[in-house]
Amino acid sequence: MQDISEKHVIITGAASGIGKAIAVLLGNKGANLMLLDKDYNSLKAVKSYISEKCPNCHTCFAEKCDIRDEKRIKECIAKFIKNCGKIDVLINNAGILDYGKLHEQDPKRWFDVINTNLYGTFLCSRYVLPHMVKRKKGHIINMSSVYGKNASADSSAYCASKFGIRGLSQSLQQEVGRYNIRVSIIHPSTTQTNLFKGTPFKPNKNTALVPEDIARTIYSTIMMRPGSTISDVDVVPIRDPYKGSKK
Repeated sequence: MQDISEKHVIITGAASGIGKAIAVLLGNKGANLMLLDKDYNSLKAVKSYISEKCPNCHTCFAEKCDIRDEKRIKECIAKFIKNCGKIDVLINNAGILDYGKLHEQDPKRWFDVINTNLYGTFLCSRYVLPHMVKRKKGHIINMSSVYGKNASADSSAYCASKFGIRGLSQSLQQEVGRYNIRVSIIHPSTTQTNLFKGTPFKPNKNTALVPEDIARTIYSTIMMRPGSTISDVDVVPIRDPYKGSKK
């Protein structure tokens, strides 16, 4: 069993939802954290909560960062390295959803989903990897979706980005396995977050997943014995996450 208190972890999209749940759980376990999100006010609240409620977490930085901004990503990674000396785990969690028929969608909004979900995952991985390769050790966890395996109507950009994350991750694992770097892909099913705000999707609160389900999965993935990895995992509810919901 690995010691999580020795892990230095970057989490994107940490201001709410799944990212917040991951940050709180890993903070409770004693990991050293850098939290990134473009919503800095909410991110500061998460950092304050961890500082007050997670006494085992001795290091927690919160940085405003749009993961589409290459310069800002490089600055945040450099700051974490300067203060902590290493990055053990990168959790590429930040993501957005746009809804609509492909032939009716605004191309700019469609591109924004791809740019955030897929390009953002690439950028963060791109600038963390040299540090991991140098140490010959590290773990990148990429948040895809069950819709990165089986597409859904009216969400072509989201599905394309999540399929892309899966392909990126599989390709990356073949590149960096020789350096003892692990790459894991998490495929959550419908989870109760703000992702669906403004869309017709109305998850049933009694059956849909909660962010803590995904956080526990990620913790288990991190704690795998060195030399082994969970490469690809689906997290799904037992019952239909939409059946019986109010629309």
